[in-house]
Amino acid sequence: MRLKHITFTGIDAHTDILELQAIQQQYPIAEFGVLTSYHWYENGNRYLDPRLIRSLRGIDHLSLHICGQAASDAALGQWDEINYLTYNGLSFFNRFQLNISNRNDKPYCAYRALPIYGGGEVIIQTRNADYADLFHRTEKMWGNLGQFSMLLDASGGKGVDCPINIYPYSGKIGYAGGINPDNVADKLTFLFEHVNKGEFWIDMESGVRTDDWFDLGKVEQVLETCQPIIRKYGNNV
Repeated sequence: MRLKHITFTGIDAHTDILELQAIQQQYPIAEFGVLTSYHWYENGNRYLDPRLIRSLRGIDHLSLHICGQAASDAALGQWDEINYLTYNGLSFFNRFQLNISNRNDKPYCAYRALPIYGGGEVIIQTRNADYADLFHRTEKMWGNLGQFSMLLDASGGKGVDCPINIYPYSGKIGYAGGINPDNVADKLTFLFEHVNKGEFWIDMESGVRTDDWFDLGKVEQVLETCQPIIRKYGNNV
């Protein structure tokens, strides 16, 4: 399967958990992302109250997107602090994204972040291919291709529609930047036609919100739009 995930980031206090489960049962390719930071309560609707993380039990594919100082701590391998932040909820997540776009030591961050609870996948967010190339060279030196992946997001989570620049990477790579229900068909088709190596996923945050609340109607619209494209290009869903 070339397309591994369609990720929807920023589930919030208004999100119906039972509806999330129903969506995943219908569309197993869907992954839901939780944004967290030490100052989650100051950062708006997109950051889920950590006390609600346990309500996500039963969601099959979850990613934790760690921001701010919490991301820097995770990059140093300080997972005890992150575990405390999530009230011991790390085991609910399959993938862990470190939003450390301003750091210059991304590859080393990935290496230090490997000993996470449960051995989940570590995603490093980067905004340009220069860092991606550095990450790729360092990863080749260390190995462990299966535990590292990379998200190219030129918009940095702001939902700005950015051109997709394909990076020739043998591992798994994600693409984000202004993806929404209106343009996802064109962007996904472009990726299927131009990604020649490895696996990829797409991630959207601002594009599936209404009045800054997570909008499950938009999530379903994206998934319905993607199904014929996925079938056309060979994924089994």
